[in-house]
Amino acid sequence: MASQTTTPKYGPETTGLELVHQFPDEVKGRIFLITGPSHGGIGGETATSIAAGQPAVLILLGRSKARAQPVLDAIASASPSTLIKFIEVDLSLLSSVRAAAATILSDPEIPHIDVVINNAAIMASPFQRTAEGFEMQFASGHLGHFVLTNSLMPKILAGTAPVRIVNVSSVGNRICTVRWADPNWTEEGAYDPWDAYGQTKTANVLFTVALNKRLAAKGYPADKIKAYALHPGSIATNLQVHVVQAGAESMAAAIEKTFHGEPNPIPGVKTLQQGCATTLRAALDPGLTEQEGVWLVDAEISTDPTWIESWSLDEGDAERLWKLSEELVGERFEL
Repeated sequence: MASQTTTPKYGPETTGLELVHQFPDEVKGRIFLITGPSHGGIGGETATSIAAGQPAVLILLGRSKARAQPVLDAIASASPSTLIKFIEVDLSLLSSVRAAAATILSDPEIPHIDVVINNAAIMASPFQRTAEGFEMQFASGHLGHFVLTNSLMPKILAGTAPVRIVNVSSVGNRICTVRWADPNWTEEGAYDPWDAYGQTKTANVLFTVALNKRLAAKGYPADKIKAYALHPGSIATNLQVHVVQAGAESMAAAIEKTFHGEPNPIPGVKTLQQGCATTLRAALDPGLTEQEGVWLVDAEISTDPTWIESWSLDEGDAERLWKLSEELVGERFEL
């Protein structure tokens, strides 16, 4: 007798709009915050997909309103009733992040936040230190989101269940763990753009693990609020600008570092719609908490080591990262 196979409910071809239409009650009338909403990127596609479900408010945080304007126009066209709040912020500068958070906290038109999508990132950039002394990828991809999310926690905890915090990571977490002794690459000649990217993507997952542990310790059940991290897939966006400039050798080095010499399992390039689907499953599906795990690939919970390293899920390292992050930003967060 031939064995039967079950077709997965979701997969690499699932689209963001499919998820929005599948979970209309988790979109309509709710308040979403998304970082990195530029046109032509995953964040912009995530925002316009959500707009199709008529949310009450979309809070978009980005460096340039001009780059996001096509997204703002698309949202207004798809859902004229949605209140759009664009807030300029440089996630690599904590002073800018804190100012943006203060603006949101003081805005009476944002009584709470139901879903936070920490999407913004930089990939494999040349070495650069921020004005506050942090390595650029780590600052913009992790520390900025760490401060933003924690600063907004009063309004996040006031959100309507299921409240979600979604941290867009990458299979790049497999490149390396956090450089605990020198996360800002102060050692002369040590900087490697892909290792810096891997550190940041690992930090995204560890931040997720630490958030969930702290929320549970404070008595918040997972069906009230939960954080997830994810690999969106390989999508051609402006995120790869530094990789394109560096040439084919840079991408070959990335694949070697990520998969440790094993064959590249990435099936191909996704469309933007396919690329935002995993984010939206994490953000919208109220039944997701019935499954164990915090990591998603192709819109499904996964523990496959092909896509997630054990160091990224380590609870001890998650606590270590939280304390390191507090030390670096000079602020303690107790939720």
